[in-house]
Amino acid sequence: MTLDRWEQLKENIKRRFKVLEESAGDLIVGTADGDVKQGEREVLEVQTPVGKIRLLCEIRPVVLEKKLHYTHRQGQSSQAEYKFSETEKTCKLRLLRWNELEDDWQEIDERNLSGMI
Repeated sequence: MTLDRWEQLKENIKRRFKVLEESAGDLIVGTADGDVKQGEREVLEVQTPVGKIRLLCEIRPVVLEKKLHYTHRQGQSSQAEYKFSETEKTCKLRLLRWNELEDDWQEIDERNLSGMI
């Protein structure tokens, strides 16, 4: 998904459904070196006829190169070194639905999405 398509999707959803929450923040990922900021996360929560739906869009820089550094010492593992783009970004969209019985969010499979709309 592109950033333009994400913005269009947000506007369409805001027009059709009641917005419960909208927020944005840093995407923090735990690595061997500690917590590292690897992008941004936007959250849009809406009330729909099928219940509460949460859209998560993770915006990260595009990976240009991945290098693996191996070691031949026993007990040590390899390390990956990534080279990220300064200008290009990629979006990953996840859909979650509120489950009243379990009192928790559950991810929606794209194959089941057509039956909900």
